[in-house]
Formats: sequence, structure tokens, C-alpha cells
Amino acid sequence: MLPIERQQRIIDELNINGRVLVAELVTLCQVSQETIRRDLSQLEKRGLLQRSHGGAVLAKKEINTSQNNTRVVNEQGLSFRQRINEKVDEKMAIAKRALDFVSPGDCILIDDSTTGWYFSRQLPDIELTVISNSLRVVQTLAARSNIRTICLGGEYSDRYESFHGVVTEQPLREFQINKIFFSCTNLSSDGYLREENENSAHLKQQMILAAERKYLLLDSSKFLHPSFARICHYRDVEFLITDQLKNKELEKELAWNGVNIIDCSQRNNPKQLIKN
Repeated sequence: MLPIERQQRIIDELNINGRVLVAELVTLCQVSQETIRRDLSQLEKRGLLQRSHGGAVLAKKEINTSQNNTRVVNEQGLSFRQRINEKVDEKMAIAKRALDFVSPGDCILIDDSTTGWYFSRQLPDIELTVISNSLRVVQTLAARSNIRTICLGGEYSDRYESFHGVVTEQPLREFQINKIFFSCTNLSSDGYLREENENSAHLKQQMILAAERKYLLLDSSKFLHPSFARICHYRDVEFLITDQLKNKELEKELAWNGVNIIDCSQRNNPKQLIKN
């Protein structure tokens, strides 16, 4: 087990149980106590946990109450500005293919991923309702006369150029959402979609639950790499739209679990089973 995978397992255990013991982690990860202690030390430096006698507990979130504003400091991973110039051609190809699954009259949900933003830029000016927590998506669609745009408010993150938190999640229960188009940091080797930021992961969990159909927009660089915060298992997603999927074993597993694979590298795609 690689160190990053082992540390991911530690964070998973903390999220489930609230605390972990060194002795339990030694058995779980099949490594020495010294190795586990080094992992805990590294995770503590990253602010993900607090060491305690014989183990660790989840880190207390740092609160900044200056000027009467309460802010949870818990932002990790690359910023939106950093990610927007990565894999541009691949994201554009995925976004264009995703348009095949948009119909007039749809109510669709778009997350705050850069791929989601590229998708929003491609949307035709037809009768749609678009809900998003991404400021970029809302700004992009503001000039479309036939698209009704609803912004999920909440606590704003300049790093991600989007909103998150309890206030963002609450309106999701009030809408009848036909489809969600979203991305994530990674599809890890354990079959789970993951984010580097637990706030983002939790919000996407609620988004996925709110939508009738789920479309995962994922470029090939994000397959089988670990990240910390779990969103859901890939079996909870009905459609995967990607620029290419070279891993045949993963392809078989996805298909066996009922995921419709839309591979943009295949012009006549036999795996595209449903279009609506």
C-alpha cells in the first residue's frame, strides 16, 4: 500500500469513527507502528487530524471570527484558476459530448468543477433551468435569454470561485432536478469518487442525491488516483463521459456495475446506451 493510499485509509477511518488508534491502524494497514506514526505526523502537519495519546482524532476546524464573520478554514487542493488551464482539450471534448444529454425543458445541476464550467459555456440558448454553486457558471449563463439560472448561495470561496456549506445544500431539497453534470478530483482504486476537500465532497453527495440522473464528466488523468474525501461509489453514477478509457479492467468493472461509458475518443460509441 502506497503512503498516500495508507493516509487516505486513515482519514476514512477518522471520518467514520472520529478517532483512530495506532494499534488498530497497524493491523488495518499491515505496517509498523513507526510507519503509522510518521503518517499521523504528516497528516497533522496538513491540518487533517490532531495527534492524541495512542492515536489521533479529527482536527478541529479553525474558526476566524474577526469582523463578526465565521469562516471555516478547510480549503485544500488546487484553486479554480490553477485547474482551468489543465487538460483543456480533453475537458472541451467531454463538455461537447455531454450536450447530447441535454433536452429542452430540463432542470440541470452543474457543479463548481472546471469541466462543469466548460460544459456551461457550450450550452445552447434553449429553454433550460440551470442550478449551480459555481460563480463562473452563473456568470457564463447570465446573458442567455432562454436559460433560467439559479445560484446556490452560501459561504463563498474565492479559491474555488463557488459557494458551499449548509446554506448551499438546503435549496437542493426544494427543486426537481432532472440531471446533474459534475466532476471530481479522482476516481480512486477502491471504486469511490473523491475530492481533496471534504466540504466539496459533502456538497456533491447532496447534489447527487437531489438529481434523477447522474453524469460524471471525468478526463482520463483522474482515473485510479487517490484523494481523501469520499463522495460516492461509481455504481451510484449512471453515465461516465470521458476523453478516453484505456484501462480495460476498470471499463469492465464500470459496465458490470451499470455505468454507461461514453468515450469521446470513439466516434461511433457502442457503449452509449441511453440518450435523453
